[in-house]
Amino acid sequence: MNLYLLEDLPPLSQDTAVCLGTFDGVHLGHQVLARQTVQAARQEGLIPCAYTFDVPPASVLGAGKEDILTDIHQKAALLGACGIDTVVYSRFNRHVAQESAEEFFDLLRTRLRARHIVIGFHYHFGQFARGDAALMQSLCDAAGVRLTVVPPVRTAEGELVSSTAIRARLRAGDRLGAQSMLNRTLTEGEERLLGGREA
Repeated sequence: MNLYLLEDLPPLSQDTAVCLGTFDGVHLGHQVLARQTVQAARQEGLIPCAYTFDVPPASVLGAGKEDILTDIHQKAALLGACGIDTVVYSRFNRHVAQESAEEFFDLLRTRLRARHIVIGFHYHFGQFARGDAALMQSLCDAAGVRLTVVPPVRTAEGELVSSTAIRARLRAGDRLGAQSMLNRTLTEGEERLLGGREA
């Protein structure tokens, strides 16, 4: 598995299948995205990639501090365990936040050579999070790029698996509940969130 800051990404040798997301925690839902990306890449002769940010956008744009479940190196290792070959990330800041949805898509096509994009059902992108699955479909159709939109992944009790839900379970001291959504043991950083302890 290769990890690159976008500015340091060397020219890619072939086109890619790219999954998009913040991937904080690389939980069960993220794992489904990654595995569908790997499957698409194998079927279409593409490199399986992921594109993400170093921190969740809410930690920069939100009103309060966002507890981070996994740093970029942990994210990359967990995505690699799902079969992702290359993880590319940008440092999220207010300049990146001003990028339009169309500019973001152009980056995927030119820098990452995306020919198949995989997103979650509630994925948003671009300035003011204007881009959604419908806009991504329109952009992909115009560019001849395939798109896969992954439906919600839920627990046996019907709860949506999400980084927000995992943080809530950790703060409540629910180790087993968090681990069931993560499908793994907790990282050191996640352990520090248990019971509302400071990270």
